[in-house]
Amino acid sequence: MFKGLKVCVGTLLLASIGSTAMAQTACGTRDKIVGQLKDKYSETHIASGLETDTKMVEIWTSEISGTWTILITQANGVTCIAAAGRNWLDMDGAQLQLGRPS
Repeated sequence: MFKGLKVCVGTLLLASIGSTAMAQTACGTRDKIVGQLKDKYSETHIASGLETDTKMVEIWTSEISGTWTILITQANGVTCIAAAGRNWLDMDGAQLQLGRPS
């Protein structure tokens, strides 16, 4: 009985942490968020790909400010900032090949 209670309490704690993180995520229209990245941080779009059929992931960076941002845009047009930070490091193709089996 106590084991089940611990699992239930643990699940509730994880759910509350997850919902808190989601509540702090900045979301809006793609145009508005991209405009802020360009205007405030001088970021440019350097890469993108599909996470699923309904979600696109984009990476934005700035050589001027040193910042980076990862955006996720859903099929309904809502864009959210998934992560952001400083000191982005670009890797050229030769460096990315290191460690790959031949």
